[in-house]
Amino acid sequence: MRSDRDISSRMREMLVQDKIFIREGFLTAMKSDLGKLLDGYFELASPIGVAIDRECDGAAYTVRVTFAASNLRSFDTTLDIKRF
Repeated sequence: MRSDRDISSRMREMLVQDKIFIREGFLTAMKSDLGKLLDGYFELASPIGVAIDRECDGAAYTVRVTFAASNLRSFDTTLDIKRF
């Protein structure tokens, strides 16, 4: 019986995943924007990867962003200023 529920859950997940349609232009724009943002904090050493999946219930997306950085950028913010 448990395997039936596992199969049913997997089938539902597959059907939801099949409904995701993301245009290449969307991913290109998103990677470009992320590159500009992340370049302010890191010295990027690899292209940015983006994977978007839909949750099993179809109500939310899981977004994974991957990249390699060779170094962190250093800068000061107002939070770094000593307060008396």
